[in-house]
Amino acid sequence: MSVLVILNVITRYAFSYSFTWVEEVTRYMMIWATFLGAGLALRVGGHIAIDTLPNALPAGPARWVRSLIVAVIAASLLAVIWLGIEYAEFGWEQETPVLNWSFGKVYLAIPVGAALMLVHLFFVAPRWIRSGEWERIEGFDPQAL
Repeated sequence: MSVLVILNVITRYAFSYSFTWVEEVTRYMMIWATFLGAGLALRVGGHIAIDTLPNALPAGPARWVRSLIVAVIAASLLAVIWLGIEYAEFGWEQETPVLNWSFGKVYLAIPVGAALMLVHLFFVAPRWIRSGEWERIEGFDPQAL
């Protein structure tokens, strides 16, 4: 994305020529990158969370609250998958303005990203429910920002 945008800026100002498709392609790349990366962020605890209640409770009730949270997240992701598929089907016959791609292909990022988040949730849920700990990646702290 960065390379395309920088290239387009250089050609626009240096050669008075702009690639008309760059803005559209980079926008769709950003959408797909966001939805594909959301599962990885979930895996390391990188999403915004309010964990005051589970942290204030004794171990047993805290596990119960975290289990309830996982169930709500899973149900929400299943709803997003379902609605995302419907949204992609709705936009399948519509075309993007410049490239004439199907909007359905762009909208597929929603159910695909939600399905990947659900997969990541199932990988990290047992550990998180037991201990409140996420996976750790050497040199990466999702709460540092």
